[in-house]
Amino acid sequence: MEQRLDRAPCGYLVLDQELRIVEMNTTLQNMTGTNNSQHMHDLLTIASRVYFQTYFTPSIKMHGTVNEMFLTLKSDQGPMPVLMNTTEHEGFYECALIQMSVRGEYEKELLLAKRNAEKINRETAQAYEKLQTLMNEVECKQQELVNLNSELQQLATTDSLTGLKNRRYLEDRLEEFLAQAKNGREIAILILDIDHFKKVNDTYGHQTGDAVLQELADRLKKEVGSADIVARLGGEEFIVVMPDADTEKGLAMGTALCTHMESADWAHVPVTVSIGVAAYEQGDEVVSLLSRADEFLYKAKAAGRNQALGS
Repeated sequence: MEQRLDRAPCGYLVLDQELRIVEMNTTLQNMTGTNNSQHMHDLLTIASRVYFQTYFTPSIKMHGTVNEMFLTLKSDQGPMPVLMNTTEHEGFYECALIQMSVRGEYEKELLLAKRNAEKINRETAQAYEKLQTLMNEVECKQQELVNLNSELQQLATTDSLTGLKNRRYLEDRLEEFLAQAKNGREIAILILDIDHFKKVNDTYGHQTGDAVLQELADRLKKEVGSADIVARLGGEEFIVVMPDADTEKGLAMGTALCTHMESADWAHVPVTVSIGVAAYEQGDEVVSLLSRADEFLYKAKAAGRNQALGS
């Protein structure tokens, strides 16, 4: 598990389809006081376990996601309420859990402020100034609650190492673009892979390898247009999505990126990239478009690396 995700300010959990625990970050281990749980049921109180089994399984099977599910975990300090968001990805369930103590306090304060405001309004018109103050407090608490939810959403769609968008976000956006492409809009994608990246890790260590990934991500964001999307697919693979672009424009961007990476003044270890380019063709789905770009990536590597190929 990547170090930043391991230290994320909320619990992170990966389950298989039998609800067995595959990964659990340090934050969640500290929250529950355990690091040896084997199954999701091991983390839940009896009442929460029944609710989880009744609601979670059919919902995730039907929709592929579960949003804002209230659960109670067992912990060294006693029952601990949490809010869980889950998405299904490649046969695994990725879960983000945030303690409800913070959120619960905000909601209690909101409810109390609203009740006080209603009481003052009924009692006397002379309390109008106080009422305005209370309503301002309500707005502040509501904004704080929105910010908390926004941070959780950001965590769920961002790659923790590079700060780029992650694969979950990418696949959602590609679905949108392909729906538009079926009505005539062009779209091209570039899949990039760092050449000989294993050698970088083996020679300089994974910490330097991570620094190279971060530097590459920064360079991609600077070189790619603001209308395009840059995301990390995983490992040393990245993707650029170019709306309103055909294969020719995609190859031009890919060649420019290869040239830039080769000539750049790298802070740690100089690397080059190989790139596969594919543009939308009639009948394409996300899987077929990615697969075609991936095929050209491997052809670029087989042809000597440090180049972009596509059709």
